[in-house]
Amino acid sequence: MAITAKERRAIHFQVSLAIQRGELVRSRHCESCGRRTRTQGHHDDYTKPLEVRWLCSSCHVRLHAGLPLLPDKTAALISRDERRGWR
Repeated sequence: MAITAKERRAIHFQVSLAIQRGELVRSRHCESCGRRTRTQGHHDDYTKPLEVRWLCSSCHVRLHAGLPLLPDKTAALISRDERRGWR
């Protein structure tokens, strides 16, 4: 079943509200490549609006283009960032 643009906007708004209320936390690292950046939420299934994958813009575009995602380096990069004092 296809989702309409209106339904998609309502779900994105629901995610924004959940972030503002602290019910959902935006990761600072891409779940695919591990890059530290402002991530974008990606829904694999719009029937589960608060199940979001946090991706950098490059990985998000790759996913929608049907290209393979990059290997997950998140743990190593988070560890590196913590050693540098970044959060």
